Amino acid sequence: MQVPGIGLRKRIIFLFISTTLALLGLMARVGYLQFWRGAELQAQAFENRLRNITVEPKRGLIIDANGNELALSVSADSVFAVSADVKDPAAVAQRLSEILDLSYVDAYERITRPAAWWYVKRKITDEQSQRIKEEQKDLPGIYLTQESRRIYPKGTLAAHILGFAGIDNQGLEGIEHYYDSQLRGQNGRIEIEFDARGREIPQAVQHFEPAEDGLTLRLTVDENIQHVVERELDRAMLAHGAKGAVGIVYEPCTGRILAMSSRPTFDPNRFGEFPPQQWRNAAVSDTLPPGSTFKPIVAAAALEEGIVAPATPFYDPGFYRVPGATIHNWNRAGLGSTDFATGFEKSANTIFARVAVDLGSDRFYHYLDAFGLTRRTGIDLPGEAVGIRPPKDQARTVDLAVMGFGQTLTVTPIQLVAALGAIACEGTLMRPHIAAEWLDAEGNVIRVQEPEAVRQVVSAQVARTVLGLMERVVTSPGGTGGSAKVEGYRVGGKTGTSQKYEGGRIAQGKYIASFAGIAPISDPRMVVYVAVDEPQGIYFGGWVAAPVAGAIMRDVLHYLQIPPDQPDQEGPPPITGRREPTVVPNLVNLTLAEAEAVARYAGLTLRVQGSGTQVSGQFPVAGARVAVGTQVVVSTEASAVQEEEWTVVTVPELAGSTRQQAAERLAAVGLHLEAIGQGVAAEQDPAPGTKVPSGSYVKVVFHEEQGEDEEPGEEAFGQDMQ
Repeated sequence: MQVPGIGLRKRIIFLFISTTLALLGLMARVGYLQFWRGAELQAQAFENRLRNITVEPKRGLIIDANGNELALSVSADSVFAVSADVKDPAAVAQRLSEILDLSYVDAYERITRPAAWWYVKRKITDEQSQRIKEEQKDLPGIYLTQESRRIYPKGTLAAHILGFAGIDNQGLEGIEHYYDSQLRGQNGRIEIEFDARGREIPQAVQHFEPAEDGLTLRLTVDENIQHVVERELDRAMLAHGAKGAVGIVYEPCTGRILAMSSRPTFDPNRFGEFPPQQWRNAAVSDTLPPGSTFKPIVAAAALEEGIVAPATPFYDPGFYRVPGATIHNWNRAGLGSTDFATGFEKSANTIFARVAVDLGSDRFYHYLDAFGLTRRTGIDLPGEAVGIRPPKDQARTVDLAVMGFGQTLTVTPIQLVAALGAIACEGTLMRPHIAAEWLDAEGNVIRVQEPEAVRQVVSAQVARTVLGLMERVVTSPGGTGGSAKVEGYRVGGKTGTSQKYEGGRIAQGKYIASFAGIAPISDPRMVVYVAVDEPQGIYFGGWVAAPVAGAIMRDVLHYLQIPPDQPDQEGPPPITGRREPTVVPNLVNLTLAEAEAVARYAGLTLRVQGSGTQVSGQFPVAGARVAVGTQVVVSTEASAVQEEEWTVVTVPELAGSTRQQAAERLAAVGLHLEAIGQGVAAEQDPAPGTKVPSGSYVKVVFHEEQGEDEEPGEEAFGQDMQ
């Protein structure tokens, strides 16, 4: 017989045991979570309540050698959104679009992104920041954080040296990029604790870890010298209608760059408004044929090897044949019986071609390498290129001959400057550099860039001999660099005019006019290099680049208070730096102020017709050679300049005339002869029939009648002109 209630008791017991086991399991789970994983889960919960906001450091200052600020950072607010806190995205987006000058679509997309937080707009103006602060209670989920904005207070000055930094505080070009890690500093952060509804918890955890600002970088560049170089390059660009220009001032025995500039330039404050090709620092990133500015290197190598001495005799008929080509002098005229020093002074391609061939490929390439022309200099700027040349094992005799006067091979301007610096520094090649020292936030110097000697290339005696040859180029009546004279100082230099290559071929009518100067010769303190790309009209280095380098050397010598080493020397006029005749620059489309400055630089005066503000016509025309002090008439109206106010003559045909005949024909119509070379007239500028003012100069190139001057099928090299 079954006892009543047994089944009920069993069910009660089962339920009790089950409940007990469940409670024991729950207690075990709670114990596991509380005691075993408690610390881990507590940390995760804390992380969920915290929001980290990055605090951007200020980039370090960049200052010039005298402490003048060239780049600095200022505080700027940035707007960010925490999407979980934005209650009415449509209304908030509409208001933000009005305050921050954003489209509604952009604002809405940024505040609703599925992320913990997202920038709405970075580095806003002070006015926008103030409006956000005033309306922040009506903009839930919208916050401000502080960043820094890079400022370049000097505008375009030293733009290619400085480069620029991007919106994320990262260096993108120039010294900003090269030393980005030192200038950038270390990020900081802000930690704020919020509750489950996204509200900031009062008196809860709020941690601030300050950012560590970047170091201050002092450059070797002097702001005042940089200004002189840029001023003279701008004048040259205007005066010659050039495509571009490069200028470098280098301290040869320390490797310090005192100034470096390229044209065209850009404003790093607004770099996005300029084409990227204008960001390139042509002084380190572009290669060019050095032309005759390379001849001091060849001379140093030949003197060091004992192949020549200044008095070594040569006979120069005006051409030099090698297998596959005939080398000509720039004016196709010969020097006859002469010596090496005179050949250097008059820049005889034929003599330097012979010297290069006598050196041979082994020694020639050895000195290319020793002078640092086969590798990067190691300058602390990004994007440094390296020149090209025929491989040594493939170099033919004609390659050596043509490289002897600076064609066929290419170098960067900084490579050439460093190599010439070795000659100025008694044969020691130094590594060029831009950084001088690093300073911490308190202004304490923590690292100094010491001068670094790379190697001894030639003996001090050879280097001094080459300096003497370079001085003759500037001081001798027959030298090509007379326009670079500086009154009171012994100056040496070398002019160069090289043809450009495009697609592996000579680009007809396109030249690079250059000049490399060293001053003072008695104790070299600077190497000055100027190259002007594709000048219009007269394109010789002695006419285009030498006056620019002379003006730079004059002002820098005076600024550095370097005592004159030849007080009685008679130099060129201190303003123009030019000898007669001078070339009329192109003034059309310039403002009257610009035209007056360019004309004054060329040694000319200006007379204006009309009441406008921009030059629409001029007479004499650009490219005419006239005496220093000549008055140029410009018109600011649509009509042409009234030529009848001048005594206007027509240039006669001179082809086939001797020098005497050409001089007589020109004198008969009131013109002057500017003769180049010997023999009979082969080329003239201006062309026959051109109208010019009475008293103008006509350049005539005379060629010797040499009969069979070249072998059939040979290429004639005579591109490098002065």
